[in-house]
Amino acid sequence: MVKPTQQRGLVPYPDQETIHMIRTTRTVAVLFAVTIPLLFAACTSEQVAQFQALDAASQAAVIAALQTPAEPPAHTPPGGFLACVRRHESGGNYQAENPVSTASGAYQFLDSTWRTMSARAGHSGWGHAASAPPHIQDAVAIYTVDSGWRSAWNGTGC
Repeated sequence: MVKPTQQRGLVPYPDQETIHMIRTTRTVAVLFAVTIPLLFAACTSEQVAQFQALDAASQAAVIAALQTPAEPPAHTPPGGFLACVRRHESGGNYQAENPVSTASGAYQFLDSTWRTMSARAGHSGWGHAASAPPHIQDAVAIYTVDSGWRSAWNGTGC
């Protein structure tokens, strides 16, 4: 029997290790081709040039730093009136969900009110108050009170 590598001068079949290495190399190349432009989409041409001037280890450190999520901001809930509202509405639970309405979060914003007030406060992006981080819920509640909508919490006893 004639082996396939002996037919018509074909190159021998690569072993499994070689096939794995080729696939890994292609995967890494594709990841770099996709990831690097995304990482630098907001960079100036000067910043890109500085990155390209770095050695490979330094470039890897920059990429790792860019991919590391930022620490959430320190959170100190507001006191006074809003502290009272939080206690009354949710017991201070920022993930609270009302079982009979769309109200959620520490301040029990209805979804429609939340979308309106969070957008006005510059914090849109969460359609449901409980989905927003605590510091965003606090910022929207502060904006709501500062904008004269304190009456949203009438009846809380605060």
